[in-house]
Amino acid sequence: MKVEDVEPDSGIPELTVRVVSVAPARIIRTRSGRKTQLTEVLVGDETGTAVFTLWGFGAGSDVKAGQVLRITDGWAKEYKGKIQLSLGRSGEFQTLEGDAGLPELSEILNNTKNNES
Repeated sequence: MKVEDVEPDSGIPELTVRVVSVAPARIIRTRSGRKTQLTEVLVGDETGTAVFTLWGFGAGSDVKAGQVLRITDGWAKEYKGKIQLSLGRSGEFQTLEGDAGLPELSEILNNTKNNES
């Protein structure tokens, strides 16, 4: 599966992506009023990019730009007109060694900039 194949309101059996950037973690309140940490990670492959949201204190603290992640049993939704990825209830992610056949970070960034112009 590639980023361009991800549809809103659907499961993600397996998706391998490169981390483009990691936004600073922030503390938010959930709908139930509970405080939690939210980390937004921009990820991509040769077909596009999406925001991967990590919920919970410490989640994503070791994720860095350039790393390759494999997301399994994740979930996708649409937020503000863009695809957003998450782990949902049962998903997980792992950091992979090597490039897993993905383009370099600079190539993903160039493709993103070209698609926005």
